[in-house]
Amino acid sequence: MAFQRGDVVLIPFPYTDLSAFKTRPAVVVSSDVYHAARSELLLAYVSSQVSQADPTIDYMLTDWADVGLLKLSFVRPKVAAVEPTLVVHRVGALSAQDLLEVDRCLRRAMALVETALDDVLAEVDLMAQPAATVQALAEKSVSAAVSYASAGEPGVHLNRLRELLSGQLG
Repeated sequence: MAFQRGDVVLIPFPYTDLSAFKTRPAVVVSSDVYHAARSELLLAYVSSQVSQADPTIDYMLTDWADVGLLKLSFVRPKVAAVEPTLVVHRVGALSAQDLLEVDRCLRRAMALVETALDDVLAEVDLMAQPAATVQALAEKSVSAAVSYASAGEPGVHLNRLRELLSGQLG
């Protein structure tokens, strides 16, 4: 059975000291690109011990019951690479909103937020993104450019932005 990003599976998840395993839910966080190159799944830890959740790095699932989990649960950015043959059972799949928040949790935990914008500029086709997302990015970008220009930061060209906004550049 092929697994997809966002699938929640039961897996013998290793303890951090590798002394033992416990069958528990985990979320598949590896992508199709990863699966094309590697056979194992990258999985993030899921727990129902919500009193131990740390809101700075963990994400409390909002749609946990729809997934098929029995209790309110959170995802911790504790990642393991596991062969798909070890999956005991596919429980369900995260909602789009929960998967989005898990992605944010992983980026924060791995300090990937700091490099994300350079990746977006290099790799993302903004024309394929929702218009509201592009609008929000543009507004934040223009606001930052104005602040940099006000501070005398070199390399900021507000006249170019004005020309672009007035449709004079192609």
